[in-house]
Amino acid sequence: MPRILGTSVPAIVSDAYERGPSGTVLPAGEPVCKTVRHHWTLARIGMYLLLASLPLLAISAQVFGVVSMTATGALLIIPLAAVVVVLCVIAPHPVDRIVGYGLGWGMFACLVYDVFRLDTVYLLGLWNDFIPKMGTWLHSGTDTQTGAIVGYVWRYFGDGGGIGIAFFLIALALGLQHRSRATVLLAFVAGAVFPVWAGLIATVALSARGQHDMFPLTPTTITLSLIGHLIFGLVLGLGFLRARGRLAQHWPWRPLLPVRSARG
Repeated sequence: MPRILGTSVPAIVSDAYERGPSGTVLPAGEPVCKTVRHHWTLARIGMYLLLASLPLLAISAQVFGVVSMTATGALLIIPLAAVVVVLCVIAPHPVDRIVGYGLGWGMFACLVYDVFRLDTVYLLGLWNDFIPKMGTWLHSGTDTQTGAIVGYVWRYFGDGGGIGIAFFLIALALGLQHRSRATVLLAFVAGAVFPVWAGLIATVALSARGQHDMFPLTPTTITLSLIGHLIFGLVLGLGFLRARGRLAQHWPWRPLLPVRSARG
């Protein structure tokens, strides 16, 4: 059975006499706790954040003509994801559990967002669905039916799940697990607006083919995309509130912000 590499491992020594830090003798029965930190924890979290951000950045790189999503996915994202999966199997780590929660809640928040978005696309006809076209960028083809399958797999696992992973890790680092419900929800909604929604609109507006490849910028599309990201942030924040008690047990360090009561 694989051994979980903990970030802090207490070692309790109960010999008859032990030497304290200053050379004093400790009587028998008083345990001496030593904390051993796994020095790869920071690198592992950095790898998760990199993998979580790449799917969204790959879309911008494609639209700006920097590098194709086919190359980014095949040469960077898929190999890195494979490395992460192998690490989780052969060397599991407490942070992996946080990532699992973030991935699941990110995909669920994306699903709720799409209930609203697809209703405005296919029932109300207010704008077009660019996800099938995005899928054709990945498999280097023109078949929009295959593009829809590939595009939505990318959207849920890469975009939604990736944002969920990044938001959960950043929230725990900042100490949002100790803040009020209103503060948590406001932080997640604000994060879904900036940088996520702002980055999307900037990609469409600033690239030469953004409005052609993705969607035209009109008051309707801007408003609908903003509402969708507000929904996404709200659902993701609710998921963090539901799981934060369990997630906090696996976070290895003290939060960056001062700890406050989570009441309210």
